[in-house]
Amino acid sequence: MKRFLIFLIILTIPAFFYIFHIKKPVNSTILIKKGDNLFKIADNLKNKDIISSKILFLIYSKIRNKPLKAGYYEFKGDYSISDVWYVLYKGKEKLVKITINAGNNLFDIAKKLENKGIIKKDTFLKYAFDKDFLKSIGIDKPSFEGYIYPDTYYISKISDVEEIFNMFFNRFKKEYKEFNINDEKFYKYMIVASLIEKESSKEDEKRIIAGIIYKRLKMKMPIQIDASNIYGLKLKGYEYINITKQIYKIDSPFNTYKHYGLPPTPICNFSKKSFYDAINPAKTDYLYYFSKDGKTHIFSKTYKEHLRKLKNF
Repeated sequence: MKRFLIFLIILTIPAFFYIFHIKKPVNSTILIKKGDNLFKIADNLKNKDIISSKILFLIYSKIRNKPLKAGYYEFKGDYSISDVWYVLYKGKEKLVKITINAGNNLFDIAKKLENKGIIKKDTFLKYAFDKDFLKSIGIDKPSFEGYIYPDTYYISKISDVEEIFNMFFNRFKKEYKEFNINDEKFYKYMIVASLIEKESSKEDEKRIIAGIIYKRLKMKMPIQIDASNIYGLKLKGYEYINITKQIYKIDSPFNTYKHYGLPPTPICNFSKKSFYDAINPAKTDYLYYFSKDGKTHIFSKTYKEHLRKLKNF
């Protein structure tokens, strides 16, 4: 009898471990938050139908005795309890893809981040304009505007605020590592780069517009850039903005019709090409320009010439 029991146990042990490796089809995602304990993780996995048995998952986890990682996970295909455990143990989470385009401002980016479930829009904007927080990550400026390099990013849904901002800022520093990014001259180029990014999508026009901006600054003329005025309205809480005479009346340092000089901060992020165009403006006789179709611009040397060309359109 004793031998029979031993024989039975020997047969049972492989069968017991086999059940941890039985696969089932799964098509689900799950968010495991920082601080979730093993029981909560098992509950969530069972509720999402990722595992067949909460008890078996708990037993297997206790046998393996290794910590599981928080994250946003996607399961598509056939998975066993051991497979699921391994994914969580290795932290093979599904990162969220977000594309930041040149010309996006903080308000655009905040909306994208919220839509992807990464961070609430208001929370992102709160920290993006918090001078104390910005100083803590190495930026002594009024806002984070301009410090997000346009590219595609892959972000964890469990990233905290500081991790998100450091990710963006570290990428920006890497792209401009040959510059002293804390220098005031560098910040001036950032502002000009953001202005020309908004003014034109035509690469051959940006250097010309940069040259006009610098020429107007030198002549103590207002630079008169609508996009800056619109940004000032956004800072005051306007969501939808039409190009009307109202934008010229705004009481804001971003009103480039009322105030001389550059706006106090960039008004959007910008491509590296725009930044180098801000450093190397084209030398022309132009002082005025307008767009006939919202895409290309007509340039003039004098105000009289500018009015005549305007009249023809």
